[in-house]
Amino acid sequence: PLDPTALTNALTEHPRPHLVVATAGTTDTGAIDPLDTIADLCTTHGAELHIDAAYGGPLLLSPTHRTLLHGLHRAHSVTLDLHKLGWQPASAGLLAVPDHHHLTPLHHHAPYLNAGDDTEAGLPDLLGRSLRTTRRPDALKIAVTLHALGRDGLADLIDRTITTAHHLADLITTTPGLDLYQRPTISTVLFRPTGATDHTVATIRRTLLNRGHAVLGRTHTAGHLWFKATLLNPHTTPHDLRTLLDLVTHATTELLTPTTHPTESDTPR
Repeated sequence: PLDPTALTNALTEHPRPHLVVATAGTTDTGAIDPLDTIADLCTTHGAELHIDAAYGGPLLLSPTHRTLLHGLHRAHSVTLDLHKLGWQPASAGLLAVPDHHHLTPLHHHAPYLNAGDDTEAGLPDLLGRSLRTTRRPDALKIAVTLHALGRDGLADLIDRTITTAHHLADLITTTPGLDLYQRPTISTVLFRPTGATDHTVATIRRTLLNRGHAVLGRTHTAGHLWFKATLLNPHTTPHDLRTLLDLVTHATTELLTPTTHPTESDTPR
């Protein structure tokens, strides 16, 4: 997470203007920065605050987990990527600001796209509604999902997904030969075989992938390479998780068990 002390030093040492970017759900571990503390520092130093909530933003929908995002409302802008904990197409992202006037710098006018008389005649001006004029109407898909599931429906999916991640963490801690990085903040779980080298971890991951058994992510943190399981399917079962760990354990044993070759005395004559 962003170190408030280091941020204080940076804001003090460097002249304005400042733009501070905090993260609510890092890609590697799902960590969430101390948003309220960072917002306080931005207020003190007159800095703009942008929060990248691409991963963790949908936690706002969950009464159980929204407290993890305390301070998010103090940002000058927030990004959310709803293809993660929103189950939307990859391009269905949002840029949220406190007031629509803050988007004015993004406005662009071109006669062939923004003909004034057409606008006055009632034809819609689509250019001002998107950063890209040819993007798919993914906002409609978000709206349909919200209408179909509502806040409570999406909150249920989010809560179930996070519960599944914690169950995976529990299984790892009780499985001999596996180490857990830390309890998941959102739904990302890092683990690795006990005492394995980074080369071994990378080889096991590729072995599982090449055999079509499992697709695990990878990340390098705390001086080691870790398997990264980012749980995003609310329908994942405990059996699925147990199967995954069994596959990892089997591949690890297979890789680390020395292959015995027959000696001359063992060779049939």
